[in-house]
Amino acid sequence: MSSHFERFAAAIVARNDDNLCDYGPDEQVARAVAALERFATYTEIKPATPGHMIDLAGFGSAPVHFEGKDKKYLLISEVADALGVTVWDACKWADKEHLWALREQRENDEEDGILGWNCLDDYCDLKLWFNVDNPEAKPDAGGRRTSDYGDWLISHDRLMLFIADSPWGKEFMSNMSDLFAHGMKKFFAGGDLANIPAVRIEDGVVTEATAADLFHSDLTEEEARRKASRGPNGVLEGDS
Repeated sequence: MSSHFERFAAAIVARNDDNLCDYGPDEQVARAVAALERFATYTEIKPATPGHMIDLAGFGSAPVHFEGKDKKYLLISEVADALGVTVWDACKWADKEHLWALREQRENDEEDGILGWNCLDDYCDLKLWFNVDNPEAKPDAGGRRTSDYGDWLISHDRLMLFIADSPWGKEFMSNMSDLFAHGMKKFFAGGDLANIPAVRIEDGVVTEATAADLFHSDLTEEEARRKASRGPNGVLEGDS
């Protein structure tokens, strides 16, 4: 596996060869391999089938690089590129989410009385360090505007969260709304949603509603699934 990790890391470093920061290519590769080996000690991963792509809810697609027992792992730089997100913003997002996972893991450990890893298998910081000119960044002491970035593995079941936080977030949530409605109806199966009080907020105005109002859909579940993956330009037949 180490040889596969090395080839994988070397390919990432080669793509960013002009932006290496502080460490040369060999040391960058070594840092990424060490990070992958640590990750593999508590997360079951193996190389994915070449050419395996994951659709990003119709907003693009990205390749799968590793597979686990019930997870698939992608490079956040490639997911970000498909969604029109800068890689430095994507890395900041991954770092923030990983910190939340660390906090959750610590809380679980205190409750269980053991040290675990079950909350930490969705993100792997590859410990790469690159730097690129960015005219929108704040200038440093020398007046240069740059952004640091690296790369992360992200599991496929965190992709919805990332898409929702991307420039496509509003449209993605709109596309998902009918499927969410069907999911909530299944979750409350046997319950009377019309008797569950709720509120609706539109343009800052709060009105009384019920769960049945919030989770209403005129689409069948199959139509809702198609709508959820239609991306920015898809149109359902009869959809307004």
